Amino acid sequence: MRPFPRLTRVPLLVRAMPRRALSRVTGALASMRLPGFVLAPFLWAYAKGFGVDRSEAARGLASYRTFNDFFTRELRPGLRPVDPDPAAVVSPVDARVYASGAVEAGTILQAKGVPYTVADLLGSAQDAAAFQGGTFLTAYLSPKDYHRIHWPLDGTVDHARHLPGDLWPVNDRALAAVVGLFARNERVAILGRTAAGAPFALVPVGALNVGSIRLAFSDLRTNRIGVHAPRDVALPSPVVARRGDEAARFAFGSAIVLLLAPSAGRLDAVEPGTVLRLGRRIGSLAAPT
Repeated sequence: MRPFPRLTRVPLLVRAMPRRALSRVTGALASMRLPGFVLAPFLWAYAKGFGVDRSEAARGLASYRTFNDFFTRELRPGLRPVDPDPAAVVSPVDARVYASGAVEAGTILQAKGVPYTVADLLGSAQDAAAFQGGTFLTAYLSPKDYHRIHWPLDGTVDHARHLPGDLWPVNDRALAAVVGLFARNERVAILGRTAAGAPFALVPVGALNVGSIRLAFSDLRTNRIGVHAPRDVALPSPVVARRGDEAARFAFGSAIVLLLAPSAGRLDAVEPGTVLRLGRRIGSLAAPT
């Protein structure tokens, strides 16, 4: 990866803090098992403060035993129906759009006017080449959102790469200040092919206080002490992506980047700030040839 510019616009406190260590501590605290009578009032206050719609959760507050159990909560069955059109690419998350559009000269946007390269995001120029001329979408999962990530299309996973990195915040201020933020932060590049054999990539990106990115098809745990170099994720064979099934989850939230190669289809151009809902159409697969 290329060196990035200095972060003079990031608040000094954020620059000075031990972001990875702090995030590990936060993750450990969030995973502490507590009795319901202790945890439930805290969860109620959290839901009230951040605007969590508790009516969407499959379980009541008293049933959770850790904060992360609540944070990665299931939704009530049938609450997020998947678009019935088999040609639809659907939103993998409940989130707010940061940027979307075309992959031009190997670059995409983390926010308006702030580009970075697909090669840096994926940790591979060779993998990035497949997405030249394709489309992308980046979306942010806020503290109130449902924090499981689902497959946006049917296909298979060829490869997954864990890319350790920093854990900068991914709020609006950080997006404007931290050049290449999504290529700096810890992330997992999930690389696959649609049912028709065209490349796609789904990239969960960590952030400050994200205790872990967890994959539904692997025992990988991110933000571990002593892990500094990119590494391949051991995968069972085959890993089948079924549209609407769970692919990963955030233990605390962050952002996702979705990429389609030109031969895979096209993601819609979505206005920044648009709220996505899991299962709703955000693009179309290419017609079979």
